Amino acid sequence: MNWKKQSLAVIAAGAIALSLTACNRGDGTASADGATAQSAALVISTLNNPFFVSVAAGAKAQAAELGMTLDIQNANNVDQTALDMTTTALTKQPDVLIIDPIGSESGASMTRQANQSGAPVVAFDRQPASGDLASFIGYDAIAAGRAGAKSLGEALGGTGTVVEIQGILGTNVAQDRSQGFTEGIAEFPGITVVAVQSADFDRGKALDVMTDILQANPGIAGVYAANDEMALGVVAALDAQGLAGTVKVVGNDGIADALTAIAAGTMYSTNAESPFALGKSVVSIASKVASGETVEEKTVLTGRLVTEAGIADFCSYLSDEGDTDTCATLK
Repeated sequence: MNWKKQSLAVIAAGAIALSLTACNRGDGTASADGATAQSAALVISTLNNPFFVSVAAGAKAQAAELGMTLDIQNANNVDQTALDMTTTALTKQPDVLIIDPIGSESGASMTRQANQSGAPVVAFDRQPASGDLASFIGYDAIAAGRAGAKSLGEALGGTGTVVEIQGILGTNVAQDRSQGFTEGIAEFPGITVVAVQSADFDRGKALDVMTDILQANPGIAGVYAANDEMALGVVAALDAQGLAGTVKVVGNDGIADALTAIAAGTMYSTNAESPFALGKSVVSIASKVASGETVEEKTVLTGRLVTEAGIADFCSYLSDEGDTDTCATLK
């Protein structure tokens, strides 16, 4: 499968090209052969979202495999916290700074801080608005939105009223997924989008937003949510109205709770993007950057649409990647 081969190719390339010699930055630690291990700081947007918890797990696994010292800092979705953590991390002179910005503008500030300190920067998932990056890696968000729209349109037989729940609009990911959804749903002229509202990629906010939308728009047939956390908030709102399983819900990410909901019939599908594989790929690329090797300026990973029929195959892929958690409750 193309999506699997591409993800594995990125990881394999990083592993093959790895040099364990640090680039004259950081304190480092001595490896078994006496060389200095690479050091990396990762400032992640949040660890309160299962997607990013899995990203961190994949990053840790790959760092351990490569003998890299990895310091992960959780910004708890607060821009200023992320900036402060970046400042502190750079005082330790890591060989490479890895960032997952909360917003594109705050990501630019983080990147510029690193540029001034001389530390190379690898960003992932959400792209900084400016600043010099050694590399950016993320999933194709426009394609994800289109895939979600196609799945929802087909689930509804091309007719009905639907809702779009957007993510954090200050991020390229939310903007691009929304663009992709808008383009994709336009291919179904019998479908009308009756509400578009942001819930900031948050499950609780999506519950509240969807509750209000249901009151104003009875008869909704389907919902596209820009991530699975929001999709699950939508499911909770629908369940409170006795509509779970009746209204088709499509999400994005492929987290454990979403796969469980799809298996139970309360979600229809998700555009699955393995966060564990993303974490592994990010660290592999960061290691190459720390070694002074040439890397692609941008690496685009691809997900795939998973319905109930595709859960077993997706779980098999995750297992091959080393992710033993996401599908554990489905066995």
